[in-house]
Amino acid sequence: MEQINPYIHAKNKIQDHINFIVSSESMFLNITSPLRPENAFPTRTINIIKKPPTVPTTFPISLINLFLIIIFTYFVKEYRRYRLELDKTLLEYHSYVVKMDKLEKENIQLRRELAIEKNAAKERKEKVNQLKAAFLANISHEIRTPLNAIVGFSNLLIESKDVSERRQYAQIISANNELLLNLVDNILDLAKIESGYLCLHTSSFSLSELVREIAMKCESRVSDEVKIIVKKPENDYWAELDKKRIAQVLEHFVMNALKYTSQGYIEITYEVKEAAVILSVTDTGCGIPSDKLNKVFDRFEKADSFVQGIGIGLSICKSIVEQMGGCIGVESELNAGSKFWIEVPCHPICCSEEKNSVYLMS
Repeated sequence: MEQINPYIHAKNKIQDHINFIVSSESMFLNITSPLRPENAFPTRTINIIKKPPTVPTTFPISLINLFLIIIFTYFVKEYRRYRLELDKTLLEYHSYVVKMDKLEKENIQLRRELAIEKNAAKERKEKVNQLKAAFLANISHEIRTPLNAIVGFSNLLIESKDVSERRQYAQIISANNELLLNLVDNILDLAKIESGYLCLHTSSFSLSELVREIAMKCESRVSDEVKIIVKKPENDYWAELDKKRIAQVLEHFVMNALKYTSQGYIEITYEVKEAAVILSVTDTGCGIPSDKLNKVFDRFEKADSFVQGIGIGLSICKSIVEQMGGCIGVESELNAGSKFWIEVPCHPICCSEEKNSVYLMS
């Protein structure tokens, strides 16, 4: 077997490597300069100097380009990834800024609402204090007046020997007792309404009989120049409501009419609908000024401050009617009279025929 000279073998390997580098260089030049003439770079012939083989210290140009392309591709990918992360971060920051702006606006709105509510609470508190002061001032006067009358005329009743005078004093005492009782009832009803303990007890009753009873009850307080008229439908109707509270509202309407009516009439009437009943009291009194019509149902409001009363009766009537699910209203013209009415939801039932639709109480 023929032995291979290692020096000759290494020489051949190095020659092959140099030829590969030269061919790679010419290929790179052809690729990077396609417009170059074919003989612009003549083929070089490299003769190997008979020296010991040396390792090349530089890379081929094609390998350098490949390395640069790899590095460039890596940096492009990293740049794209960085841009995506940056865009994502910017989007998150933008959404965060939008949320912060929204929260700031909501915070400002909440602060405004809180300030408005605080001012409203302060105004309510001041109004409540004013109402309390007005209530105490009115109630002290209204309680003291009938009590003084009861005490004074009781002493006169004891000392008087005349029968007619004693009867007159007894009537005055009875009237003031009733005033004081109504005042206490109104205060208790107001306390029940404030605490939410005003209860309704429904029962079936005749509407015609109710208006007649109220007219007869108030007849003793009517002067000779005023007449009470009861007007009702031809047929008698029954309703299922709280009779006591309905009577309380109508009676208060009549008592108010008596305070402001010196001559003429006071008419108590009711009308029926398919699912409601309307009860009203009309008088020919002095009427109510137009600027006070919207305040007559407020507490401690009076059309005439010189008229007896503390101004809570109509407010109590409004609370009662609203708790029944109805509505209350007033129609008035100055120096022509007033009409107070309520409309309460119910299903009135026709029971019998009434012969007289109008009753005149003298």
